[in-house]
Amino acid sequence: MNPPTNAFIFAPLLNEPPNHANPNGNDATGAFQLGANQFETFCNQNGQSQKLFFNNGASERGIFNEILHGLAIAPAQLDTVAYFGHGTKDLMASAKIGPGFLDEFVTSLRGNCGSQAIIILYACSCGAPGGIAEQIANKLSDLSVTVFSHAVDGHSFRNPVVRRFPGGTRVAPPDRVQAWLDAFKDESDDLWMRFPFMTDGEIRAELS
Repeated sequence: MNPPTNAFIFAPLLNEPPNHANPNGNDATGAFQLGANQFETFCNQNGQSQKLFFNNGASERGIFNEILHGLAIAPAQLDTVAYFGHGTKDLMASAKIGPGFLDEFVTSLRGNCGSQAIIILYACSCGAPGGIAEQIANKLSDLSVTVFSHAVDGHSFRNPVVRRFPGGTRVAPPDRVQAWLDAFKDESDDLWMRFPFMTDGEIRAELS
């Protein structure tokens, strides 16, 4: 495994009102921040990380500017950027990053990330074919960036349906799918945060 050494992690500060995607009304404090905190601990075992709980109650531009500022003041060069929040195919919904702000976001990533950086969108459906994860990977292809994200709706960070871009390949080894599913269901297993930094061979070996 090649663990992260300089990460930027961002997630929403405020819970949104209950809805179909957030029936208990505790999406930020009960899911996104929980995942972000665990990921921060993992990153700090091997280096440093900067974590931002952005004010998702602000205007769309205000939310986005806070995230841009967080990226700008993080120590360069970032080798990992991780987002925890709501998502749809074309939108990092909690962060309001989609068609309107995507090019600015990519410009910020380009300026603050090193080559071969890992970007992880722990967000529903952002990893769908042609979605925002693939768009980011394509726009940063010259930096050999790899983007991981969830291809369908599911748990905020234990969603096992993960794709890797560029290419859109499924991360779960085809002959280890049940073991992969079991690992993501097991709350004592932290494969969900380690797999982006593992080789396919390391993942297969762990699931054997």
